[in-house]
Amino acid sequence: MGGNRALWLLWAGEFASRIGESFFQITLLWYLVESLSSNLEVGLITMIGYLPALVVGVWAGVFVDRLDYRHVMLGANLLRAMAVVSIPLLYALGYLPPMLVAALAFLVTSCSAFFNPARDAVIPLLARGGQLLRANSLVQSAWQFSLLIGPFLAALALPFMPTVYLFLLVGLAFLGSWAVLLALRGGERDATAAAPGAEAGERPLARLLREMREGFGYLREERRVFWIWVITAVNNFFLMGPVIVGMPIYVKEHLGASGSAFALIEGAYAGGMILSTWLIVRYGGRWNPTRMLFVGLIYDGLTFVPMLWLSSVTGTAILIVIHSLGIPTITISRLTALHGMVRPEVRGRIFSYFHLAVSGMTALSIGTVGVVLNWIAIHELFAVIGVLCAACGVWGLALPHFRGTALSR
Repeated sequence: MGGNRALWLLWAGEFASRIGESFFQITLLWYLVESLSSNLEVGLITMIGYLPALVVGVWAGVFVDRLDYRHVMLGANLLRAMAVVSIPLLYALGYLPPMLVAALAFLVTSCSAFFNPARDAVIPLLARGGQLLRANSLVQSAWQFSLLIGPFLAALALPFMPTVYLFLLVGLAFLGSWAVLLALRGGERDATAAAPGAEAGERPLARLLREMREGFGYLREERRVFWIWVITAVNNFFLMGPVIVGMPIYVKEHLGASGSAFALIEGAYAGGMILSTWLIVRYGGRWNPTRMLFVGLIYDGLTFVPMLWLSSVTGTAILIVIHSLGIPTITISRLTALHGMVRPEVRGRIFSYFHLAVSGMTALSIGTVGVVLNWIAIHELFAVIGVLCAACGVWGLALPHFRGTALSR
């Protein structure tokens, strides 16, 4: 895989894109925490930024299956860069109400609803000679290194410039990803694997609805894919709200720490993830990917429970490193399993539905967190969701659909 130039270009483009997403998430959350007086407002506005997975993600996969994957990623990056850079420009002009920030975040996430399925669908076209697990691990490692570098850069920049101007750096990251992916070649699909064209006399809207139905029909009929999708959705509903909007609240209210401490804790995720990815590359071929996925969900949940008792930034950062060891066992194994289960002509739609399960449930989860925190403290919430997320892994292991080891159709 060392000589696979196309795969390394995809890694570099994904790395720059993930730097942008990581930096954007930290900057947006801390800007809202600084600007708004209510945790409920922070949760609701952040939720709006994640709603495109529900609104756009349902049909985005249809276009990913029709178009060239590289062109989809390039267009998404340009639009994300323009949306993000407009935030500090509008602030400088004296017009940046919270709902406009939410609308621009909505646009950024809408572009991600196209970029992410296209990225996942192109990987099997670039991987060579049974190297799919290694290829998925390589591409996933771009996310992990971005989690290390993005929060570190944010922690360095926050004390020296207003939070709102950090969005300019986010825009540069998305433009960098666009520039790298311009050079990507080798991800073209075979004509026989492309989505079918329009039927005679079929209107564009009718075609869109038909192809959406075909995608959902495939998801419903392929029971292994369906149950992985359901468990992914439920797990992310429990998990992602507390992780995204709950963590800055945990740092500010429970630990009494600063934005730089929040950025450093976010960066701690990268340490365990990088080590875990190396272990998966070296030893992961011995595991059934679906079993690795469900065991990873159990570990992921249980390692959040100790946040009930922690009271220091150092202790929280150490726990996050330990917790993050389990994250690649979820993301890499799920992607590898799906590549083996899903037919090429519907990959864009299926990966779009999984993006919906992650980001769409994230939107609902974020909105719920602001409400739940009116009744329980943030450190208690992390303990509760830890138990619920671990239960999702137990649920998966108990399903009869995953007792075999075959992945391909």
